[in-house]
Amino acid sequence: MCNTEGKTFAVSQFPWSLAYEDGTRIKVTGLNGGDLPKPEFPTIGEAVKQGDCVRGKIPYPVPGDKRPARIVYAPEALQEPLDWVVPAG
Repeated sequence: MCNTEGKTFAVSQFPWSLAYEDGTRIKVTGLNGGDLPKPEFPTIGEAVKQGDCVRGKIPYPVPGDKRPARIVYAPEALQEPLDWVVPAG
């Protein structure tokens, strides 16, 4: 996530979730991603100044028999969530 707006803002894992066709939503694992690859996306609000970027992995407890349909980003500052379709594959 990169800041091109000019105002400093905070980012964390918690506004992100996975959405399934049946309406199920999976929230992030949280403060302990376990044995997942590093680096993890910040777990607490990390300030991102103009021109800076933050990257990392976000862990989810994904059921083995289901595939997410969308990735959802819903921070409190947005009136409506943003989402991206998970490509088949």
